[in-house]
Amino acid sequence: MTTLETVATDAIQAEQRIVAGIEWAEAEHLAELLDVPISRLADLLQIPPATMARRKGQRRFAVDESEKIVRLARLWFLACQAVGGPPGARSWLKRPQYGLDGRVPLELARLEVGARGVETLLQRIHHGVLA
Repeated sequence: MTTLETVATDAIQAEQRIVAGIEWAEAEHLAELLDVPISRLADLLQIPPATMARRKGQRRFAVDESEKIVRLARLWFLACQAVGGPPGARSWLKRPQYGLDGRVPLELARLEVGARGVETLLQRIHHGVLA
């Protein structure tokens, strides 16, 4: 299990890693998994470009930024489970979804409340409940 997967699926590990600060390499890895440029990931995380540049130099994110990274990582791994692996997860997370009133999951997940809606829908799909 990768470090990113551990923090996305284990609340205790997530809390510890968030407080310590997620490492830059993990954000880069998440961007690769999602198949988005790091600038797009920054936009999804609502981290300004200048702050992202500073974090790259510091090699670690602040607590609030780390929490946002873990939030997207959690959705990534849930999507992989629900829709059959990375290719399906990438597609599903980037396209408007009927169960989200036509919203794009990655866009909706910019805020915690939206991420919870995406997570709920993914869990319903994973468990075979009609979305």
